[in-house]
Amino acid sequence: MALVPWVLLIAQGCGEIPQRWNGSDDSTARRISQTDLRGSEDGSNGRILARVGEDTITQGELRDRILDRYYGVRALNGLVRESLFIAESERLGMRIDPAEIASRVEQELDQILGDSFEQRRVSRIRLEQQGLLERDLRREIAMEVGPALLIQMVISAHREIEEEQILDLWRETWKEPRRLIEHIVFPLGDADDQERQSIERWANLTAKALESGTAMESAVEQPIGLRSSFTPKIGGGWVRESDLSGSPIFFEVFQVEVGKVLGPILEDNFGWHLFRVVETRPIRSYSEVREDLLKELRDLPATDEEILDVERKIRRRIPVFIESNPFRSGADPSRGDR
Repeated sequence: MALVPWVLLIAQGCGEIPQRWNGSDDSTARRISQTDLRGSEDGSNGRILARVGEDTITQGELRDRILDRYYGVRALNGLVRESLFIAESERLGMRIDPAEIASRVEQELDQILGDSFEQRRVSRIRLEQQGLLERDLRREIAMEVGPALLIQMVISAHREIEEEQILDLWRETWKEPRRLIEHIVFPLGDADDQERQSIERWANLTAKALESGTAMESAVEQPIGLRSSFTPKIGGGWVRESDLSGSPIFFEVFQVEVGKVLGPILEDNFGWHLFRVVETRPIRSYSEVREDLLKELRDLPATDEEILDVERKIRRRIPVFIESNPFRSGADPSRGDR
């Protein structure tokens, strides 16, 4: 998430975390007040916030810039969408657990500020340089997380999952044994004979480091003198035997014990491969895992197409009225668009 919009939002003066996203029935808490949008009538818009030479920057100018850049029609439509999804969640008897919001907020904070003491310290200094405190950031994140969780919940409830979709996921996951592997490949590229020998020695040394329990990223130490184009690629993931049908040289991945290192294995015209088996999962019957797979499919992140489709369905039940020109001064409420 970018920090600049948050700086502007806070400068404009956002309220506290809206309660209607964490279980309250107060349907007006999320709305930005008319005073916030249009400015108070006591002349505060003329308050000078900064002087640049002979020029002045007023509170009204700042507010207008924020509204033009970060609000307008798009933001109004966003608030309409939120209201529609709130109404639908109430119809379905759904509510977000405040603990889930709090957990997601902490996750976002860790990503933005870092999770170590030193990372947090540096990030807080940067926030303060922008006139922000951590609590300001926390509040703005909560205002984004709540609506996102609610929309996801409604989309999941509307999803129609066909039996064949569940079967397809079962075939990919539990129909045959799977292994979680870590993988390093040492590309040969256009290496000459001397470079090829160096890369082979490098792969063997890395294999020994892995066998001793060293982490993948720490096990790879590039020899001096080798070109950067020979930097190894680190990856991995869950694989099935059928995934290796086109690469018979890798079938031994399913023969070694968990924790063991396989390789180096030379793939012609490509390079050396190293594998470490992290975990193995046996076969499970479809009936045993069907409900878990169904939930997994329902909980997949909502797509833009799904959100628009569900919003259209909700609009068929709930009338929506939007002013023809909602941002002009003194808009006539008798004229508008459905």
